[in-house]
Parts: sequence; C-alpha cells; structure tokens
Amino acid sequence: MQLRNLRGLARCAPLALGLLLALALAPGARAGEPLRLAMVGGIQLSGVGERLRARLEAATGVRLELVAVANKEAIVPRFVRGEAELLLIHGGSETFALQAAGLGGRMQVWGFNEHMLVGPAEDPAGVRGVADGAEAVRRIAAARAPFVAFRDAGSHEIVQRLWKQAGIRPAADWVLPDEGERPQQILAQAARQRAYVVVGGIPAAFGKLHGEGLEILLRGDRRMRRAYVALEPGPAHPASAAAREGARRVVDYLVSPAGQADLAAADAEAGGPWIYGLAEAPPALSAGRGAASPASPRH
Repeated sequence: MQLRNLRGLARCAPLALGLLLALALAPGARAGEPLRLAMVGGIQLSGVGERLRARLEAATGVRLELVAVANKEAIVPRFVRGEAELLLIHGGSETFALQAAGLGGRMQVWGFNEHMLVGPAEDPAGVRGVADGAEAVRRIAAARAPFVAFRDAGSHEIVQRLWKQAGIRPAADWVLPDEGERPQQILAQAARQRAYVVVGGIPAAFGKLHGEGLEILLRGDRRMRRAYVALEPGPAHPASAAAREGARRVVDYLVSPAGQADLAAADAEAGGPWIYGLAEAPPALSAGRGAASPASPRH
C-alpha cells in the first residue's frame, strides 16, 4: 500500500511541477524578470539608446529588456498588449490617448531631439547662417521659395511652431505638398523641386534620408526641438506591481540631475549632440497668430 502511494506521488510530481511553473510564469508574476522597454527608432539609431540603457540599469538596479525599436505605429500596440511596460516616445496624441484609456500612467519629459532646415545649395531665400528658424521661414515666405510641407508628425509640429512664431501664413504658391508614400522619400522630393524642408536631425545624419544637391542650412535653434517622454503603465495596463515599481524607479532617475548627467554622457559617447537634456529645453513660445495647416501630419 505504501509503495502504491509513493508511485502515485511520483506520477503526480511532474503535473504539480508544471502547475507551479505555469503560475510562476503567468502574467503579473514578473518578480525578478526584466522591465520591458520599447522606444522610437531615433533614440537607438543615434547610439544614445544602448548607452543610456546600460547606465540606467547600473544606477537603478532595474534590468531593462529592449523589446521593440520602431515608429509609434509599431511600439504603441505592443505597449497596449502588455508586451512592454515602459515607453520612450515623443509626446503627442498617442500618449494622451493611452492615458485617457487608462493604459498609460505618469508621463515625464526627459529629453529632446532636434530638427533642422535643409535646402538647395544655391539657397535662393538666403537662410544659410541664420540662427533663428522663425527668421528662416520668414525669408523663405518673402522669397516665395519652394518649401515642402513634410507630413512627418515631428516636422509638422516644428513647422507649425515656426510659422506661428514668424507670424506668417503658408500659401499654395510656395508651400508644396508632401508627395511621398514613405517618409524616407522627402529629401528626394525636395531635391527634385529645389525646395526647403524641415527634417529630423537624427535620421538625416544617419543616412535614412537622401537628397542630391541639398545642404543643412540651419540647425541648433532650440525652438526646433521636440520632447521625448517616458510613459509608465496606467491602471488598465496589465503590468505587474514589480514592473510598475521598476518603471517608476527608472523614470525618476532619468529625470534627476544624476540621470540627466548620464544622458549627457551617453550622448557624448555616441558622437552627439543627438538628444538634449532638460536643461536645453525649447524656450517658452510667445503668443502669435496661428497658421493654417497645408497638410495633415503623417504619424
């Protein structure tokens, strides 16, 4: 009888072990597992992302697993499905929608990328050497020089800001629509039409955008910077308590003086400036007249 009981226990042991493993690996039981991170492509493309991740891990003790590097359209669904617990992304309509749905929680600005003005080498509007983006677009408007309204969300935001600051309204005789099916085609169009265009500094510098006969004519204007935010999981997100605590710890450190120093060091190692810290935020924008939008942004 005792032998039969021992044999029965032996037969049940694999099943019991399987149940214990299933419980340990079930969603929500993530103690000891890395915090899953998703980020937009420019952060990683610049070389800052990997260097910053290593510093964040060392400072906080939180292991960070990079599960996605892509555009917003690709990484936001992964966050919604619970496949990532921390997003490093540009703030905008997507992040606000996540918060409204309860999927996104605390959101903090931690850095900025920069856009620049590219145009034909002959520079018909005479913007080369101008340090102020608003003055540059004012000269382009005055010269009625061709300007492509790039439908990339970031460039669209920056251009709207500059038009407002300059107090000008776009007109169809000099503002040209973005004709490309993909964002990477924008400089080819600008080269073909001998036009100016505002593009992201990181993709342009790392060969993601190509245009013959074009030059970088203006960069370094703080008004042409766009915020990166860190979005933590909200109450409706399936993140575990451990993941929520890890995300909070990482973000708190990233926006602290020590975290900002680590960001600056990572950026310098990557050959920057690519990502600017909170101390280099755009200045407060003065009130100005709104400008009509020639095209909807491509997010």
